Amino acid sequence: METLRRKRNDKVKLKEQIVETAMEAFTKLGIRCVRMDDIALSLSISKRTLYELFRDKENLLLEGLRMQQQQVNEAMIEVTTRTENVLEVIFAFYKRKLSELCNLNPQFFRDLRKYPKVLDYMREERKKYDSAILKYFNRGVEQGIFRPDINFDIINQAMVMQMDLLIYSDMLESYPLVEIYSEITLLHMRGITTRKGSEMVDAFLCQMKEKQFV
Repeated sequence: METLRRKRNDKVKLKEQIVETAMEAFTKLGIRCVRMDDIALSLSISKRTLYELFRDKENLLLEGLRMQQQQVNEAMIEVTTRTENVLEVIFAFYKRKLSELCNLNPQFFRDLRKYPKVLDYMREERKKYDSAILKYFNRGVEQGIFRPDINFDIINQAMVMQMDLLIYSDMLESYPLVEIYSEITLLHMRGITTRKGSEMVDAFLCQMKEKQFV
């Protein structure tokens, strides 16, 4: 029984190691440039072992995105336990996203077009958080941070479309990922905040510039 449990744990650890290695390669080089053979070789495991755990590259990519989403969820839960201020939570997510995009090859988004199951997963994941996001917007209104005359369902859908823009637009050919994400996000933030909220946004941006984040 103990041997079986140990084998199971070893298998779980190996899967996690494969996913982490694959996602690092996908984000650095693009998805299509990375072969399953390359991943197996980098981990010194056989292709057979790799394919026993992941039937193909799309399946491996899906697992990687699920892992990343779980990490984001855990980070956001940690932030919400430290502050009730809605903008501070949004700023934490914004900084995390900027950090991710700084290390991401734009080819990653272009390559996503070739993986329909992955795109379906990403759309479904975004839908899961619609109600939670709307609650945050409404809480921001209660805190005097967001304007009460805004249809936040429309704003939420517009912000969701950011991902589609990164995947399907040719804008990536002309501008850095970080700049595209930053400009669109801050445009929305400035449009929906009250004077109090705008002052908080300005203070946050000043802090970011001092740390040379933007």
